[in-house]
Amino acid sequence: MELKILGQVRLQMHEQIKLGPTKVRGLLGYLAFRMNEAVHVDRIFEALWDDDHSADSGKRVQPQVSRLRRVLRESGCPADVLHEASSYRLEIDPSTVDLHRFRTTVRNGHRTRGRGNLSEAAGLFASAVGMWTGPPVADLNTTWARRLRATLVHSELIPAFCGLFDTQLALGDHDAVLDGLQRLLSEHTTEEQLAVRWIHALAVANRSGEVPAFYREFTQRLADDLGAQPSAQLVHAFRDASSPRRSNTAAPTPPSPPRVTPLFTGRDELLDQLDELLAGDDREVDVVVLDGLPGVGKTTLAKHWARRQHKWFPDGVLLADLAGYAEAPLIEPNTVIAEFLEELGVRATQIPDDTSERATLLRRTLSKKDVLVILDNVRDSMHVRPLLAATAGCRTLITSRQQLTGVIYRDGGQRVVIPALSDDDATRLLEKCVGHRATDDPATTSTLVELCQGLPLALRVAGEHIAARPAVPIGDLSTELRHERRLLDAGSHGDDHTTTLRSTFSWSYHNLRPEEQRAFRLVGLHPTTRFDVRAACALLGHDKLADVERLLDALVGAHLVAQEQAGRYLVHDLLYDYAIDIVRENEKADERDRAVRRLLDWYLGSACHARSLLLGDDQPVPELTPVDPVEPVAFDDANTALRWLVTERTNLIACAYRAVELAHHDHVWRLSACLNALNRHVSPHSLLEIHDLGRRSAELTGETAAVGGCLNNKGTAYALLNDHANAGHCFELAHRAFSAAGDMRGVAVSTHNTGVTHLNRGRPADAVTWLTRALAMNTRIQSDWAVANTHRRLGDANRMLHNVTDARSHYRLAAYTSQLADDLAGHATALRCLAQLSLEQDLLEDALQYGQAALDLFDRVHVDRTGGAAALTTLAATHLRLGSHAVATSMADEAIRTYREADDKSGEIDGLIIMGRSQAAAGESATAAQSWRSAQELISAPTDPRATVVRSLLETVDDRPIPIPRTTAQAAHLTQTPQRTGTDMKTVHIPD
Repeated sequence: MELKILGQVRLQMHEQIKLGPTKVRGLLGYLAFRMNEAVHVDRIFEALWDDDHSADSGKRVQPQVSRLRRVLRESGCPADVLHEASSYRLEIDPSTVDLHRFRTTVRNGHRTRGRGNLSEAAGLFASAVGMWTGPPVADLNTTWARRLRATLVHSELIPAFCGLFDTQLALGDHDAVLDGLQRLLSEHTTEEQLAVRWIHALAVANRSGEVPAFYREFTQRLADDLGAQPSAQLVHAFRDASSPRRSNTAAPTPPSPPRVTPLFTGRDELLDQLDELLAGDDREVDVVVLDGLPGVGKTTLAKHWARRQHKWFPDGVLLADLAGYAEAPLIEPNTVIAEFLEELGVRATQIPDDTSERATLLRRTLSKKDVLVILDNVRDSMHVRPLLAATAGCRTLITSRQQLTGVIYRDGGQRVVIPALSDDDATRLLEKCVGHRATDDPATTSTLVELCQGLPLALRVAGEHIAARPAVPIGDLSTELRHERRLLDAGSHGDDHTTTLRSTFSWSYHNLRPEEQRAFRLVGLHPTTRFDVRAACALLGHDKLADVERLLDALVGAHLVAQEQAGRYLVHDLLYDYAIDIVRENEKADERDRAVRRLLDWYLGSACHARSLLLGDDQPVPELTPVDPVEPVAFDDANTALRWLVTERTNLIACAYRAVELAHHDHVWRLSACLNALNRHVSPHSLLEIHDLGRRSAELTGETAAVGGCLNNKGTAYALLNDHANAGHCFELAHRAFSAAGDMRGVAVSTHNTGVTHLNRGRPADAVTWLTRALAMNTRIQSDWAVANTHRRLGDANRMLHNVTDARSHYRLAAYTSQLADDLAGHATALRCLAQLSLEQDLLEDALQYGQAALDLFDRVHVDRTGGAAALTTLAATHLRLGSHAVATSMADEAIRTYREADDKSGEIDGLIIMGRSQAAAGESATAAQSWRSAQELISAPTDPRATVVRSLLETVDDRPIPIPRTTAQAAHLTQTPQRTGTDMKTVHIPD
């Protein structure tokens, strides 16, 4: 298999595969570019469509994903598109993608050249550039695609050609270089990397007389087309080619490399990256900027790399701490230049006072030296720029807590972000600090590693804190450090109080503007470390999103906050602890309370909007007047609302607990009501406690109907967990509470859910009694949505009692009434039930018509993905009965995928059973057995009737196809989709 994206997107197996429409080819190209990486659906949408309106991005992307999956599956391609949360990932062997092979070949070319094998290296570079048959992902002409092509050409193709030309020059083949460069320079008229090679080639070919004219024309183009000045590398190449070389005068004693860093741990990938960036004459950059959050180990990494590779720099290492973030005064560039000159052997009396003259002297002194310059702890780009000018042409490492965008954009610097340590490396570092006490107590060591969240300075501080107290058990010290953010102040026991995390963080905080400081402080009032920009608007009391985005950008630039994805942010746990402390110290209590109340109001308002779109009932959560104006999220559709609720679930639950702490009980039970909309989309276990919390808050505020609503929601969660005894108990208590409140809607809800509980416990006759009462109540209160749901469940109960006529009548009434209520999901579900009933009665054409109609409706709803999967399962069983084994297998496979993506294990069992039957009918006994074993592994309750079905199927499987059941009894036993557990009346009925 070979997948090509360096040109037109092509998939080659034994022959070229027809990929279909442009969007499918573009989707494959985009996912291949980001192979084996989960890509959010919004990013995919932006790549495939030049459209600013991405509210329906999931709806527009999903059909293309389905088409691509079908192409991959039908072609037998060993690649797959997997769904993860709101993202898709192309799972593929990287070696089959030409972009990956190109990059690997280029790296091998550099390594081979470094070993002195020039001929082999030239072949590798030539092979790499030959893989480009046209513009990358040429099928797409979107803004993203054009941007990608420009980036890949500039950052990857041109450097690969430069590697080829440098190697050919070293082999003496300057004619080949000039021929190749002539074509490229005609296409890339302002590409300085190519211009430098052209000048080198002219000089080697004894055509130096042509250099001045070329240089003048090229620099004029730079000025006219880009408004840019020539780079130091281009100027240096021109001077070298135009004038005789000066003799090199070495400093008496080269500046020494940094000292050994004995506790340095991990960072192998970063060290290799620095090797690639700064190695040899063919390097792509001279300036590398290391940035990251305070205490992440930027300086240690720079010093360790310099020490490790000091032989690359025969004239020494120049190192300066510019004190950009420290208690000491800022070190000015003029002072650093003077120190560098002295280290290089220039007498102090010969160093001029004027900064410009000093810089000129340093530049001249370094012009023929091979030194490494380390500019540590830089405050910002303006701070370091004079030093970059004075050390032009030298390989330079810069460290800063601030993102130095000026250096990167204007000075050609390469940014490298330093992440936190992995858990394994963090553990090793702690063991180095603490010794055997850490290895003797791995549980406590693991706790400390989690506390420090991979921050090397925190690990060093914790380690030294423990090492300085050898008589105290490590477990006791760990507990002490966890208590009340004690870790922030650990490390102050010696002679330097500035070594604490609090001091380290404070230097970054105090370097912010006042409004940025307030924004960071208020982050400490958010109940978790992850938040949305719109939540930050509420917290800060701002009504302009752009203003808050600018404030957060400043915090991201200072590495006090990280941006996870568009509009979403994350703060490191220890910085979050610091923010909690300083907000208490710097904000008045009433201002803090008001900010938290705004945040609670925003989350509640947004959750209410989401719930109203997700639950097709007519009972909104009563509004709560905000303390200050806030602007909750307005969702375009139910799919967007669901995605938001799932994303913000942790924050909503945390808000409920914060509201309890602050006695805002009216928020708590309302949040519980909103979270009930997630019952079928997240683990019900995670919602049990929040519904109980809501019940207690409702009791404290005397809202009896809300008590009933929270109990009803808790019962629904238990039902989804197949704990029908606890579910029935909750519905009974809810019925009492609703009755006491005189809430007839609530009484109808709990009556219906009690009937469904009887149904789930295998008591259809009792279920009919309760559901008939609920139907009468719902009819009296004129709730079409509730009437439809009760009819559907009465259909289920009569179907279990083999009252086929009554079951069909109730299902049809459910479909009709759902249409009246404009409830597409309810209508689709009723049609799916009619399809299943028709299947059981051998009315296969009816089953196909009802099933396809249900599937079409579910595709329009999007929110109820498991409903669509259930329709697919029924259709698969129908096609199996009709002998269409391939169609049945394909539909079962799609149903299983959807169930897995929705984490619906019960539905996945249904799909696997039908999948196995389809495979067995097609003579694939071994594959069928594997499907049934997978189903068997998922069945957790021994009382689940499907356990017996699967055991029976596995016992009878052999090399012959298993006969397809033809009678109604057989169908009910082996092809019926088992009754879904849970309840339909999910509404939390609450007082106005």
